Amino acid sequence: MLTVAITSLSGGQGKTTVSLFFGRKIASLGYYTLMVDADPQHNLTTYLGVELQPNQPTLLECLKKSVALEEGIYPKVIFNPGKPDTRL
Repeated sequence: MLTVAITSLSGGQGKTTVSLFFGRKIASLGYYTLMVDADPQHNLTTYLGVELQPNQPTLLECLKKSVALEEGIYPKVIFNPGKPDTRL
């Protein structure tokens, strides 16, 4: 298993964009791919089609231990490598 982390303390560096395109490319090659969105703005989550409601807990609240881990995990979005825009 290979783990890749795309991080930076500064905003506006393109971390979300790189994560989105890198993750989708790896998935399109047939590899199982997990993308974890640790940004409080949760843009990657939104780009992948998961709509969060206002005040819905995210990974940040789980890491702060203010909510249970199960509350910050949302439905998995699985892309068919042959058709990256198709959810299975």
